[in-house]
Amino acid sequence: MTELIHSVTGEVLDYTPANPVEVEYIIRELGERLERAVPVLDELQRARYDAESAYSSAFETAKLTSKAEMYSDRRSEAKLACLPLERELNEAKAKLHHAERLQDALKAKLSGYQTISKSLNQAFGATR
Repeated sequence: MTELIHSVTGEVLDYTPANPVEVEYIIRELGERLERAVPVLDELQRARYDAESAYSSAFETAKLTSKAEMYSDRRSEAKLACLPLERELNEAKAKLHHAERLQDALKAKLSGYQTISKSLNQAFGATR
């Protein structure tokens, strides 16, 4: 059977299944991969909220402790002071969104193979 998962990178490889058994194999592999992704997404979500909390707390503290008289100046000072935390927050968001897009792509691929499987079963008169 052709390899579905790259042995080094763990990437899902693109290939055309040769028979219904391979289609079922792909469905199982993609389903298991989606299941294993749940704790990873949970951790990325937690990291994003932690970064957001750290940024918000530091930003508000910087605004409150600023000596500037104008609110817009306080806000600008706080924004500059918190740039490193804002970058960390943006990185955490980007990682989470990337993982979510990968999960969506896997779901779409899984759905497609499930449709192929149903069609093959109907074409060969197989029942489940």
